Amino acid sequence: MEIKASLQYVHIAPRKVRILADLLRGKDIARAMRQVRGVPKRAALPLLKLIQSAAANARHNFHVDEGDLYIKELRVDGGPAEKRFMPRAFGRAAPRRKKTSHVSLVLDTKKDAARGQRGVERKSAGPAVREFGAEDIKGMGFRKKEVREDARRMSRPLRKGFVQRVFRRKAI
Repeated sequence: MEIKASLQYVHIAPRKVRILADLLRGKDIARAMRQVRGVPKRAALPLLKLIQSAAANARHNFHVDEGDLYIKELRVDGGPAEKRFMPRAFGRAAPRRKKTSHVSLVLDTKKDAARGQRGVERKSAGPAVREFGAEDIKGMGFRKKEVREDARRMSRPLRKGFVQRVFRRKAI
């Protein structure tokens, strides 16, 4: 069962909203909301509200549990651009286009996605995927000192002589 929600005339360029949309596509609702809250992008709040709205639609209109929902489709299209002008030198004016976005979201239940064409349950494609935790990293044999030394080695700035050799004014 597909649950739809849309958001129109968002005053953010579609290119910027698509960055966040690509991150959320295919994830379940709870994980998507956690991920959106942790992203420092301006498009995060409108997308979070859209996901919450779609989840509320599913709960109220279709009596579907939020745990069964995932983001099936998240599409970001361009809306109308507002045309403005910015003053430039010598009395000229440069055009400015303030872009808007239209976002459409389609949620689906995991149970419907697992069914085949004739309504028969399909077996899962592979093993369950889980996230790494602190316990997993401890069990891998890494020691804190080794990890710190590797990080320090990788973040060390380049030597001054190297930069001077690469960016010389005159060729040798």
